[in-house]
Amino acid sequence: MLDSIKPEKVNWRHYFGGLSFIMIIMQLLTGLFLIFFYEPTIADAYKTVQIISNEITAGGLIRNLHRWIPALLFIAVLVHTIRCFLRKDFSNQQKKVLWLTGVLLLLPIFLLIATGLIMPWEWKGYWFMEMVPNYFGTIPIIGDSLKSFFMETYTIPRYYVLHILVFPIITFVLVDYHILVKLRKRGIFHYLLKHAIVVLPFLILLLYLSTTMQIPSNDPIDVPLPLEGANIIAPEWYFLIILLPFMYLKDSPWIPFISIFAPLIVLFATAFMPYYLKGKENNEEESYEDKHHHRATGIKLLWHKTMRNTAAKKIANGIIVTIITVVIAGLIYLGNYNSPTFGCNSCHNVSKGVRIGIPPDFFKDRSKLPLLNDNEWMMRHWYYPNEVW
Repeated sequence: MLDSIKPEKVNWRHYFGGLSFIMIIMQLLTGLFLIFFYEPTIADAYKTVQIISNEITAGGLIRNLHRWIPALLFIAVLVHTIRCFLRKDFSNQQKKVLWLTGVLLLLPIFLLIATGLIMPWEWKGYWFMEMVPNYFGTIPIIGDSLKSFFMETYTIPRYYVLHILVFPIITFVLVDYHILVKLRKRGIFHYLLKHAIVVLPFLILLLYLSTTMQIPSNDPIDVPLPLEGANIIAPEWYFLIILLPFMYLKDSPWIPFISIFAPLIVLFATAFMPYYLKGKENNEEESYEDKHHHRATGIKLLWHKTMRNTAAKKIANGIIVTIITVVIAGLIYLGNYNSPTFGCNSCHNVSKGVRIGIPPDFFKDRSKLPLLNDNEWMMRHWYYPNEVW
């Protein structure tokens, strides 16, 4: 029995792709649970979030799992991507569809997190939605039109449809091409069982974070401190990275390039690497090896085979992956560690009414809240709410 479920070639470097897949499935399952209790309206969204968190059996745990899963998903995808780069998977023409779909998956996952952040419609979600039009408004020529479009068309039900239907469909189409085509032949459940065993420590960590670092949502009974949440990894950090230039560069003309154009250029240039960096087909590599096989002595073949499987090479690869991951995650941490992601409803809690407490109904009318057009002020209020308000 144990032999039948023992993962082949168990190695932490090989299983972050499987961990990512498991995280996507868990996010789907927890999301399906939340759908039954959430009301996508401005008046009832946060009320139903409070009911889910405080009254529904296991609701608080599942909601917080739904929040923490993207953080672990990001790390797993990051490690998996670095591993693929080091293996030069983009140079293998037989894997070009896998590479393309894997990189493009980052976009719908990112959009799922963005729309999910808005769904609770507490002050933090409202604040982010106010930043979205400003973000696209920085684009030259068409920025004003895009800003007006996002302001005029936004409603919670519309973004709810995007979050639970449109983006998940896109995600699973890409997942199907990326991994499920092969797994259906090998056995999806067998694959999931093996990976679930290997990634069990990560699942335990996820459960621990979801029970000990829950989102404060019992106001006004339990009100967090204004700066609560600083130093704690949160999905909001991914968006703050692209919004940080608003605070540090102010109205610099470089903001659209740094926050919008450069990330998209890098994403699509990376996704299509197999199509403009032509590598050798596997059969060409094999014929090359066959052609030169007679030149190598038995001793040389044994030596190369030994060197390819040495522990030193595996350790070196592991160190490289770890260093790159720590550097990238460290930069994200340094840029966002002091963001008090839990403390918004310390001041903006439901007991204080509209604007000071719950988000205002007139959020689309910037003439009533002119400061919302000031990107620098909005970012500074997010980071330093005790000083900028």
